[in-house]
Amino acid sequence: MNKYVIMTDASCDLPQRIVDEYNLDYLPMEVNFGEEAYLQFLDERKLKLIDFYARLDKGELAKTSLIASQLFVEKFTPYLKKGIDIFYTGISSALSATWMQVNFAREQLLEQFPERKIVLVDSKSASIAVGLIVVEALKLQKNGATIEEVAKHVENLVPHVNAVFVPVNLETLRRGGRISAVKAILGDTLGVKPILKLDDEGKIVQVGKARGFKKALLEIIEITAKNVKPAYKGPLYIVHANNEEQATLLAKLFKDRNGAGETLISPLGPVISAHTGTGAVCLVFIGDKR
Repeated sequence: MNKYVIMTDASCDLPQRIVDEYNLDYLPMEVNFGEEAYLQFLDERKLKLIDFYARLDKGELAKTSLIASQLFVEKFTPYLKKGIDIFYTGISSALSATWMQVNFAREQLLEQFPERKIVLVDSKSASIAVGLIVVEALKLQKNGATIEEVAKHVENLVPHVNAVFVPVNLETLRRGGRISAVKAILGDTLGVKPILKLDDEGKIVQVGKARGFKKALLEIIEITAKNVKPAYKGPLYIVHANNEEQATLLAKLFKDRNGAGETLISPLGPVISAHTGTGAVCLVFIGDKR
Protein backbone atom coordinates (compact mmCIF):
# COMPACT_ATOMS: atom_id res chain seq x y z
CA MET A 1 0.00 0.00 0.00
CA ASN A 2 1.38 3.37 -1.01
CA LYS A 3 1.73 6.07 1.63
CA TYR A 4 -0.79 8.88 1.54
CA VAL A 5 -1.65 11.98 3.53
CA ILE A 6 -5.11 13.26 4.48
CA MET A 7 -5.55 17.01 4.14
CA THR A 8 -8.27 19.59 4.64
CA ASP A 9 -8.61 23.36 5.13
CA ALA A 10 -8.85 25.52 8.24
CA SER A 11 -12.62 25.89 7.93
CA CYS A 12 -12.90 22.40 9.49
CA ASP A 13 -12.69 24.06 12.94
CA LEU A 14 -11.03 21.07 14.60
CA PRO A 15 -9.30 21.79 17.91
CA GLN A 16 -5.51 21.82 17.90
CA ARG A 17 -5.34 18.69 20.07
CA ILE A 18 -6.87 16.64 17.24
CA VAL A 19 -4.52 18.24 14.72
CA ASP A 20 -1.64 17.16 16.97
CA GLU A 21 -3.04 13.68 17.66
CA TYR A 22 -3.25 12.79 13.98
CA ASN A 23 -0.48 15.09 12.73
CA LEU A 24 -3.11 16.58 10.42
CA ASP A 25 -1.89 18.87 7.67
CA TYR A 26 -4.22 21.55 6.29
CA LEU A 27 -4.32 24.81 4.38
CA PRO A 28 -5.08 28.04 6.24
CA MET A 29 -7.86 30.28 4.94
CA GLU A 30 -7.89 34.05 4.64
CA VAL A 31 -10.21 36.38 6.54
CA ASN A 32 -10.31 40.13 5.92
CA PHE A 33 -11.40 43.21 7.83
CA GLY A 34 -11.30 45.86 5.11
CA GLU A 35 -7.70 45.89 3.86
CA GLU A 36 -6.42 43.89 6.84
CA ALA A 37 -5.86 40.24 5.85
CA TYR A 38 -5.36 37.40 8.31
CA LEU A 39 -4.71 33.71 7.78
CA GLN A 40 -6.82 31.41 9.91
CA PHE A 41 -4.78 28.64 11.49
CA LEU A 42 -6.39 26.20 13.89
CA ASP A 43 -3.92 27.14 16.63
CA GLU A 44 -4.90 30.84 16.26
CA ARG A 45 -1.28 31.85 15.62
CA LYS A 46 -2.25 34.74 13.34
CA LEU A 47 -5.73 35.63 14.58
CA LYS A 48 -7.06 35.08 18.09
CA LEU A 49 -10.71 34.05 18.12
CA ILE A 50 -11.55 36.22 21.09
CA ASP A 51 -10.25 39.26 19.19
CA PHE A 52 -12.10 38.24 16.04
CA TYR A 53 -15.40 37.84 17.91
CA ALA A 54 -14.92 41.23 19.58
CA ARG A 55 -14.51 42.94 16.23
CA LEU A 56 -17.65 41.28 14.89
CA ASP A 57 -19.55 42.44 17.96
CA LYS A 58 -18.41 46.00 17.28
CA GLY A 59 -20.08 45.79 13.87
CA GLU A 60 -16.99 45.28 11.72
CA LEU A 61 -17.64 43.32 8.54
CA ALA A 62 -15.40 40.31 7.96
CA LYS A 63 -15.02 38.74 4.55
CA THR A 64 -13.42 35.47 3.52
CA SER A 65 -11.38 34.42 0.50
CA LEU A 66 -11.03 31.16 -1.37
CA ILE A 67 -7.81 29.16 -1.39
CA ALA A 68 -6.16 29.77 -4.76
CA SER A 69 -5.06 26.81 -6.86
CA GLN A 70 -1.40 27.83 -6.60
CA LEU A 71 -1.56 27.46 -2.81
CA PHE A 72 -2.78 23.89 -3.25
CA VAL A 73 0.04 23.25 -5.70
CA GLU A 74 2.58 24.56 -3.20
CA LYS A 75 1.10 22.49 -0.36
CA PHE A 76 0.72 19.23 -2.30
CA THR A 77 3.99 19.26 -4.27
CA PRO A 78 6.42 18.34 -1.43
CA TYR A 79 4.35 15.23 -0.65
CA LEU A 80 4.12 14.18 -4.27
CA LYS A 81 7.87 14.58 -4.72
CA LYS A 82 8.34 12.13 -1.84
CA GLY A 83 6.03 9.61 -3.50
CA ILE A 84 3.16 10.28 -1.08
CA ASP A 85 -0.39 10.33 -2.46
CA ILE A 86 -2.98 12.89 -1.31
CA PHE A 87 -6.56 12.65 -0.09
CA TYR A 88 -8.31 16.00 0.35
CA THR A 89 -11.74 17.08 1.52
CA GLY A 90 -12.66 20.58 2.61
CA ILE A 91 -15.37 23.22 2.62
CA SER A 92 -18.47 22.49 0.50
CA SER A 93 -18.34 23.25 -3.22
CA ALA A 94 -21.72 24.99 -2.75
CA LEU A 95 -20.25 27.47 -0.26
CA SER A 96 -16.81 28.24 -1.64
CA ALA A 97 -15.00 28.27 -4.98
CA THR A 98 -12.10 26.62 -3.15
CA TRP A 99 -13.38 23.28 -4.51
CA MET A 100 -12.92 24.52 -8.07
CA GLN A 101 -9.42 25.72 -7.23
CA VAL A 102 -8.28 22.41 -5.76
CA ASN A 103 -9.53 20.63 -8.88
CA PHE A 104 -7.47 23.01 -11.03
CA ALA A 105 -4.44 22.21 -8.89
CA ARG A 106 -5.06 18.47 -9.19
CA GLU A 107 -5.14 18.63 -12.97
CA GLN A 108 -1.91 20.59 -13.05
CA LEU A 109 -0.09 18.33 -10.60
CA LEU A 110 -1.12 15.06 -12.22
CA GLU A 111 0.54 16.24 -15.42
CA GLN A 112 3.74 16.66 -13.43
CA PHE A 113 3.29 13.54 -11.26
CA PRO A 114 1.25 11.10 -13.39
CA GLU A 115 2.24 8.15 -11.20
CA ARG A 116 0.73 9.69 -8.06
CA LYS A 117 -2.87 9.77 -6.79
CA ILE A 118 -4.68 12.93 -5.74
CA VAL A 119 -8.14 11.98 -4.51
CA LEU A 120 -10.67 14.73 -3.86
CA VAL A 121 -14.07 14.29 -2.20
CA ASP A 122 -16.57 17.13 -1.85
CA SER A 123 -17.66 17.18 1.80
CA LYS A 124 -20.80 19.20 0.99
CA SER A 125 -20.24 20.45 4.52
CA ALA A 126 -18.67 23.26 6.48
CA SER A 127 -17.03 23.91 9.83
CA ILE A 128 -17.01 21.01 12.27
CA ALA A 129 -19.10 18.90 9.86
CA VAL A 130 -15.99 18.84 7.67
CA GLY A 131 -14.02 18.17 10.83
CA LEU A 132 -16.14 15.12 11.64
CA ILE A 133 -15.61 13.74 8.14
CA VAL A 134 -11.86 14.34 8.37
CA VAL A 135 -11.61 12.61 11.76
CA GLU A 136 -13.51 9.57 10.45
CA ALA A 137 -11.09 9.42 7.51
CA LEU A 138 -8.07 9.74 9.82
CA LYS A 139 -9.34 6.89 12.00
CA LEU A 140 -9.62 4.64 8.97
CA GLN A 141 -6.14 5.57 7.81
CA LYS A 142 -4.77 4.84 11.27
CA ASN A 143 -6.34 1.37 11.08
CA GLY A 144 -4.61 0.62 7.79
CA ALA A 145 -7.20 1.58 5.17
CA THR A 146 -5.99 2.39 1.66
CA ILE A 147 -6.63 5.78 0.07
CA GLU A 148 -9.34 4.18 -2.09
CA GLU A 149 -11.04 2.72 0.99
CA VAL A 150 -10.96 6.07 2.74
CA ALA A 151 -12.40 7.82 -0.31
CA LYS A 152 -15.24 5.31 -0.63
CA HIS A 153 -16.07 5.57 3.06
CA VAL A 154 -16.11 9.37 2.95
CA GLU A 155 -18.28 9.41 -0.19
CA ASN A 156 -20.76 7.15 1.60
CA LEU A 157 -20.57 9.18 4.80
CA VAL A 158 -21.14 12.65 3.33
CA PRO A 159 -24.92 12.21 2.69
CA HIS A 160 -25.39 11.25 6.35
CA VAL A 161 -23.50 14.10 8.02
CA ASN A 162 -26.06 16.50 9.47
CA ALA A 163 -25.24 20.08 10.42
CA VAL A 164 -28.04 22.14 11.99
CA PHE A 165 -27.44 25.58 13.46
CA VAL A 166 -29.07 28.67 14.86
CA PRO A 167 -27.62 32.21 14.75
CA VAL A 168 -28.10 34.98 17.29
CA ASN A 169 -27.29 38.03 15.18
CA LEU A 170 -29.34 37.94 11.98
CA GLU A 171 -27.78 41.13 10.65
CA THR A 172 -24.54 39.29 9.87
CA LEU A 173 -26.48 36.71 7.85
CA ARG A 174 -28.29 39.51 6.03
CA ARG A 175 -25.06 41.27 5.09
CA GLY A 176 -23.72 37.96 3.82
CA GLY A 177 -26.81 37.45 1.67
CA ARG A 178 -27.99 34.38 3.61
CA ILE A 179 -31.36 35.90 4.60
CA SER A 180 -33.41 38.90 3.45
CA ALA A 181 -33.34 42.30 5.12
CA VAL A 182 -37.00 41.91 6.12
CA LYS A 183 -36.35 38.58 7.84
CA ALA A 184 -33.34 40.03 9.64
CA ILE A 185 -35.23 43.08 10.92
CA LEU A 186 -38.27 41.08 12.01
CA GLY A 187 -36.12 38.37 13.52
CA ASP A 188 -34.00 40.75 15.58
CA THR A 189 -37.08 42.79 16.60
CA LEU A 190 -39.31 39.87 17.56
CA GLY A 191 -36.58 37.49 18.68
CA VAL A 192 -37.41 34.92 16.01
CA LYS A 193 -34.41 32.73 15.21
CA PRO A 194 -34.18 30.79 11.93
CA ILE A 195 -33.00 27.20 12.18
CA LEU A 196 -30.68 26.41 9.30
CA LYS A 197 -29.00 23.30 7.96
CA LEU A 198 -26.77 22.07 5.18
CA ASP A 199 -28.81 20.25 2.54
CA ASP A 200 -27.79 17.36 0.29
CA GLU A 201 -25.90 19.74 -2.02
CA GLY A 202 -24.08 21.45 0.85
CA LYS A 203 -26.17 24.63 0.62
CA ILE A 204 -27.62 26.47 3.62
CA VAL A 205 -31.41 26.15 3.86
CA GLN A 206 -33.93 27.10 6.53
CA VAL A 207 -35.75 24.18 8.16
CA GLY A 208 -37.55 25.89 11.02
CA LYS A 209 -37.79 28.87 13.33
CA ALA A 210 -38.48 29.64 16.97
CA ARG A 211 -38.97 32.69 19.16
CA GLY A 212 -36.00 32.94 21.48
CA PHE A 213 -32.69 31.10 21.48
CA LYS A 214 -33.64 28.45 24.08
CA LYS A 215 -36.75 27.50 22.11
CA ALA A 216 -34.62 27.36 18.97
CA LEU A 217 -32.32 24.82 20.65
CA LEU A 218 -35.35 22.73 21.65
CA GLU A 219 -36.63 22.91 18.08
CA ILE A 220 -33.25 21.69 16.81
CA ILE A 221 -33.65 18.64 19.04
CA GLU A 222 -37.10 17.95 17.60
CA ILE A 223 -35.86 18.35 14.04
CA THR A 224 -32.80 16.15 14.50
CA ALA A 225 -34.67 13.45 16.46
CA LYS A 226 -36.43 12.45 13.25
CA ASN A 227 -33.10 11.54 11.70
CA VAL A 228 -31.23 9.81 14.53
CA LYS A 229 -31.11 6.09 15.11
CA PRO A 230 -32.41 4.93 18.53
CA ALA A 231 -29.74 4.92 21.26
CA TYR A 232 -27.35 6.86 19.02
CA LYS A 233 -23.71 5.97 19.65
CA GLY A 234 -22.09 7.99 16.89
CA PRO A 235 -20.07 11.20 17.21
CA LEU A 236 -21.67 14.44 18.35
CA TYR A 237 -19.74 17.57 17.39
CA ILE A 238 -20.88 21.07 18.37
CA VAL A 239 -19.30 24.42 17.54
CA HIS A 240 -20.18 27.85 18.85
CA ALA A 241 -19.21 31.45 18.12
CA ASN A 242 -18.33 32.56 21.66
CA ASN A 243 -21.41 30.88 23.15
CA GLU A 244 -20.08 27.87 25.04
CA GLU A 245 -22.90 27.85 27.63
CA GLN A 246 -25.58 27.34 24.99
CA ALA A 247 -23.41 24.85 23.09
CA THR A 248 -23.04 22.78 26.26
CA LEU A 249 -26.80 22.95 26.81
CA LEU A 250 -27.47 21.80 23.25
CA ALA A 251 -25.12 18.85 23.71
CA LYS A 252 -26.96 17.86 26.90
CA LEU A 253 -30.37 18.16 25.26
CA PHE A 254 -29.28 15.99 22.33
CA LYS A 255 -27.66 13.33 24.53
CA ASP A 256 -30.63 13.21 26.91
CA ARG A 257 -32.96 12.62 23.97
CA ASN A 258 -30.87 10.45 21.67
CA GLY A 259 -27.64 9.39 23.34
CA ALA A 260 -24.22 9.97 21.76
CA GLY A 261 -20.74 8.54 21.55
CA GLU A 262 -17.68 10.75 21.21
CA THR A 263 -18.67 14.34 22.05
CA LEU A 264 -16.72 17.41 21.01
CA ILE A 265 -17.52 21.06 21.77
CA SER A 266 -15.27 23.55 20.03
CA PRO A 267 -15.22 27.23 18.96
CA LEU A 268 -16.49 28.22 15.53
CA GLY A 269 -13.61 29.59 13.50
CA PRO A 270 -13.39 32.94 11.69
CA VAL A 271 -14.13 31.60 8.19
CA ILE A 272 -17.64 30.47 9.15
CA SER A 273 -18.43 32.87 12.00
CA ALA A 274 -17.70 35.74 9.60
CA HIS A 275 -21.00 34.71 7.99
CA THR A 276 -23.00 33.60 11.06
CA GLY A 277 -21.97 36.30 13.49
CA THR A 278 -21.21 35.71 17.16
CA GLY A 279 -23.48 33.59 19.32
CA ALA A 280 -24.27 30.98 16.68
CA VAL A 281 -24.36 27.33 17.72
CA CYS A 282 -24.16 24.35 15.36
CA LEU A 283 -24.85 20.67 16.03
CA VAL A 284 -23.32 17.93 13.86
CA PHE A 285 -24.05 14.19 13.91
CA ILE A 286 -24.35 11.19 11.60
CA GLY A 287 -27.97 10.53 10.69
CA ASP A 288 -30.03 8.28 8.45
CA LYS A 289 -29.93 11.05 5.84
CA ARG A 290 -29.44 14.80 5.74
